[in-house]
Amino acid sequence: MLRLENVSAAYAQSPVLFGVNLEVRDGEAVTLIGRNGVGKTTLLRTITGLHAISGGELHLNGESVTREHAFARARAGLAYVPQGRGLFPHLTVEENLRMGLPALSGREGVKREIPELVFDLFPLCRDMAGRKAGNLSGGQQQQVAIGRALVTRPRCLLLDEPTEGIQPSIVGEIEAALTRVRRELQVAVLLVEQYLDFAWAFADRYYVMQKGTVVESGLTRDTPTASVQRYLGV
Repeated sequence: MLRLENVSAAYAQSPVLFGVNLEVRDGEAVTLIGRNGVGKTTLLRTITGLHAISGGELHLNGESVTREHAFARARAGLAYVPQGRGLFPHLTVEENLRMGLPALSGREGVKREIPELVFDLFPLCRDMAGRKAGNLSGGQQQQVAIGRALVTRPRCLLLDEPTEGIQPSIVGEIEAALTRVRRELQVAVLLVEQYLDFAWAFADRYYVMQKGTVVESGLTRDTPTASVQRYLGV
């Protein structure tokens, strides 16, 4: 599904990622953890094409997308929910959802309309369709942001800190929705997350990043959260 081989990236002349190897299989959930500033967000942005890759290869669905623009990767089935949600606050919920429709261009047999599943997973997207996104709570905004990503009918979904600043009840709703997405649509998920209880409950495998590279990986079911907590402490 998604495979990274020795991926590197930099800001100007300052290297940030150093030969990252990572894989997410069909229908699998993988969590990426590490302290702030180790390169997790840069890695997600490099995968999506929003940040330039300086070395290595990116493969999606068995095809190299290393030199493809961000819009081409989106059309190939890659969707991204950034940290902070990235919604347009002065647009309505429905208008924000429709911003995902251009990613469907060129796909045969796919209607350019918001899938009913988005409203099924997140009823507020229908109930609050006419409300400005900037007037929603953080948890509500996160549901809209994930819904917008799902409008693109992705094969692989990237999520950057989806539980940040969200009340526990909404975190549970998001976890339930994402679990359905995985099981019913076989969408692969790569999740950057600091909340280990959520990450371990949802993900099958984990990778740990330090100083721009992967230093540990394994199965979440075989690894207690206490054994990786040291990678998150200051």
